[in-house]
Amino acid sequence: MSKDSFTLRYLARTAAGVPRDLVNTAVVSRLKPIRPTVLIYNCTWVCDARCEMCSNWKHGDRKSDMTLEQLEPAMNHPFWGAVENLNISGGEPTTRNDLPEMVELFARHLPRLRKIGINTTGLTPHRAIPMLTRIVKFCAEQDLLISMRVSLDGIGDIHNQVRHVKRGFEKACETIEAMQALSKQHASFQFGIAATIFATNMEDARNILAWARTRHLDIVFNMLRFTDNMLNNKELEATIGFKEREEAFMRQFFLERVQEESVLSGQAFMYLHYADMIANGYKRTMPCPFQSQGLLLNPDGSLFYCENSEKLGNVLEDAAEALYYKASNLAHREHVKNSICPTCLSPCQVNVGAMKQFVPYAKFLARAYQVKRDPSRHLETIPTT
Repeated sequence: MSKDSFTLRYLARTAAGVPRDLVNTAVVSRLKPIRPTVLIYNCTWVCDARCEMCSNWKHGDRKSDMTLEQLEPAMNHPFWGAVENLNISGGEPTTRNDLPEMVELFARHLPRLRKIGINTTGLTPHRAIPMLTRIVKFCAEQDLLISMRVSLDGIGDIHNQVRHVKRGFEKACETIEAMQALSKQHASFQFGIAATIFATNMEDARNILAWARTRHLDIVFNMLRFTDNMLNNKELEATIGFKEREEAFMRQFFLERVQEESVLSGQAFMYLHYADMIANGYKRTMPCPFQSQGLLLNPDGSLFYCENSEKLGNVLEDAAEALYYKASNLAHREHVKNSICPTCLSPCQVNVGAMKQFVPYAKFLARAYQVKRDPSRHLETIPTT
């Protein structure tokens, strides 16, 4: 399925919920907490890569991962009934043999689910390809949109260096080719690759882009961030954090991507705000659904409002609803919004956050159109707040 066709199909489904989103955002959320509409589930920290920019693999412990028998009762509650977007990540999700059954479990318990996203290294194609194929076919049968991306952080040896896996590039390419072929068979499946840019692979960014284009692959570039709840990599910030040279390169690179992307693209939205934050001293202008309607669930059942919040509790010990609405936790969420959100670099579900807030999204479209036509005007378009 083409990227534009998938985007339009997703926007059409999103449009059905616009009246509810407007009421929730403009009225209800100002009076009381609303149920989560987005969920990230890091289903394991076990990983088949040893990435330089992520330390999740150091924390992998299969014995600590929630089993489906434990996950089922935690999800079997009306509290989850508003979730529309689910992202399954890790670690490496395909290291779990029960990943297809996990997707089926979520489909049973999330009645409003519109879209599932799965991130994978693609480094074990013999396991990943049949597993991901089964999931895509299931989603097609359930009329669920599904998006998958294989991480590719360089071409050839650069990727192997970043991931510290022998023949990693070759293995990832095998998964990429299989998933790209599968995407042509299912209209509900969008496939692409994702690259995280930092000092080690920065010089290869345009090579990755060219490689993807020659193969007609959709690609999204992410800016490296440091967060323990999501990447367990806060300790790495001092050694691989951004310097002036990297920032200058990335701002120019992301503005180039805005020029090429459709203004309706969630990627254009993310790229423009990456460029904003580099230029304005890392003052966030991106809306975020996790401020009012998101949750992050980690492998052992630990629950968080987002990748920057403190632990709310554990769903194996207390109901998610009780943890979500607990007064002390809600007070902590306000603290996060006031102290951490203003400089947070996370791109998680920013397009969802944008579409749920009509006025900011309309302003973004106007800005993106200006920058797309004349990148030199970028600085003058940056919001002051």
